[in-house]
Amino acid sequence: MDLVLHSGDVFDSVRPATHVIIGFLKQTFRITQRDIPYLVAAGNHETPRLRSTTAALEYANLVNAISAHGFEIDYEPVEVDGATVGVTLVPHGAVFGTGAVTPSRDADVNILVTHGLVPGLEARQHEMGEANLQPGMLEGGFDYIALGHYHEFHEHKPNAFYAGATERFGFGEVESKPGFAIVEFDSKGLKSVEHVEIETRPMLDLPKISARDMDAAELTETVHERTSGVELDGAIVRLRAYDVRRGVASGVDRELLRDLQRRCLNFSLEVHAEERPEDMERNGSSTAVFGPLGEEFAAFVAERRERGELEAKFAEEFLEKGRAYLVRAASEEPESAA
Repeated sequence: MDLVLHSGDVFDSVRPATHVIIGFLKQTFRITQRDIPYLVAAGNHETPRLRSTTAALEYANLVNAISAHGFEIDYEPVEVDGATVGVTLVPHGAVFGTGAVTPSRDADVNILVTHGLVPGLEARQHEMGEANLQPGMLEGGFDYIALGHYHEFHEHKPNAFYAGATERFGFGEVESKPGFAIVEFDSKGLKSVEHVEIETRPMLDLPKISARDMDAAELTETVHERTSGVELDGAIVRLRAYDVRRGVASGVDRELLRDLQRRCLNFSLEVHAEERPEDMERNGSSTAVFGPLGEEFAAFVAERRERGELEAKFAEEFLEKGRAYLVRAASEEPESAA
């Protein structure tokens, strides 16, 4: 008999869209209807900042899945082939201030499921709200520790692994190998941990364009050259141009860009002014210093209007509505409650 464990970030936000929740419930029910236990500990993306906010993972109970989505540690004993598997779930909301966690003495096999960065792990990129796991949490004598948050398959200790993610979530992960981990036990304890790669949407980060001396026609031709002879259909694609002079991007052939966007699942032409490749971070994004969120959003809209990606009227309406959403979000979840 199998047991499915999910170590967090089922959703990428506290309030996922309805169709996303429905998709999760349908796929989870495919597992639980076969009497396969499914347990999940919430990650940082789906954990509310306010204790009074409903967590989307609560819906998991509708399909007989067990979720720890609040601010307390949960323990669930599960019977698997005549053995009692004790699963200790430490969701993101319970990580802060949690030191040592001890396994149950009554279980035949003890597993810890939690979400955060282990000590000494060098992640390529960091996220707001992520948690650092205390060293003592991982020293409790568990047979296996299922770690979540880091999107690569990674062995922290012989009994503690990140299973990785089942999809790429940014161009910093373009070389990642999405998949999951199969963990096996025998009478002696942990037998093996195997990473199983799965086929996912192609993600392509095309060679960057140096556009210092290019006009719009030359930039258009270079975009065409970079995208010719490449299998783009259904792929997530990024092409960056740097040192682009003001006004040049808005003159890039719209029909070429529309064709690329039709072929790709997502095509992004990123235009950067006065930027050099050596200024790029390892994850492929430019170094950024963020100011007030409202100002950053206004600059974001202005930049895309300049590139010609947004029509002037739409850009004005988008900016107005976006600012209203930001104000409303700030009033619903004030920073002091974080």
